[in-house]
Amino acid sequence: MNYYLKTTKKSTLIGGISLLLFFLFATTFLFPLFKKTNLNYETVFYFSRLVTWVCLLLIYLYSIYIEKQPFLLWKEQHYSFPFYLKSIAKTMLVLIAALFIVSIALQAIDSKIESERMNEIMHFFKNNIPLIVFTSITAGITEELLFRGYLIPRLEIIIKNTHFSILISSILFGLIHFAYGTLIQIIGPFTIGLVFALHYQKYRNIKILIACHFLWDLISLLVKTSQIQ
Repeated sequence: MNYYLKTTKKSTLIGGISLLLFFLFATTFLFPLFKKTNLNYETVFYFSRLVTWVCLLLIYLYSIYIEKQPFLLWKEQHYSFPFYLKSIAKTMLVLIAALFIVSIALQAIDSKIESERMNEIMHFFKNNIPLIVFTSITAGITEELLFRGYLIPRLEIIIKNTHFSILISSILFGLIHFAYGTLIQIIGPFTIGLVFALHYQKYRNIKILIACHFLWDLISLLVKTSQIQ
């Protein structure tokens, strides 16, 4: 079911999408500038995550007061608890398989897998469980609500094509991770975004994706930091 109000102009939807992308890419570009301040890296990272929450709040307010419609245009479907568990497990397995294939393909074309920027960041996450958990929660909630919950339904209304809306949202999700410095840091998130977008289009449940995103980031950060000497 779609909550889209016909009285909401498409230009207003385009305005909301543009505002969302401006906030997210501005945050990505400003992050290196934050590092040049006298603040320590941990504080800068906390601040950058808080900016993402502010972005979510502003887009929420835009949908309510400017678009004059619900933030989530697709009615949230409800399932049994066993279904949630199975869906989360299946989605995580699909992610593992998809990203394994992507990494093999990139290695085959001799693309750089290791990211110096990512390795640098991981040193600040090592033995910092509060930062790891906060980062994982922030990514799980804000990115799913913004990219899947907010963006996809509005793209579908504007371009009138489900597949293109999924593809575009996934490309944008990949591009906001470009600052980590390697191709896999774009292709990886693109793949994740594609899997999540297809799931959301089929099942219309954002909570499953939030849980999956949180678990994926949490496990990834714990594994990566454990490998740092």
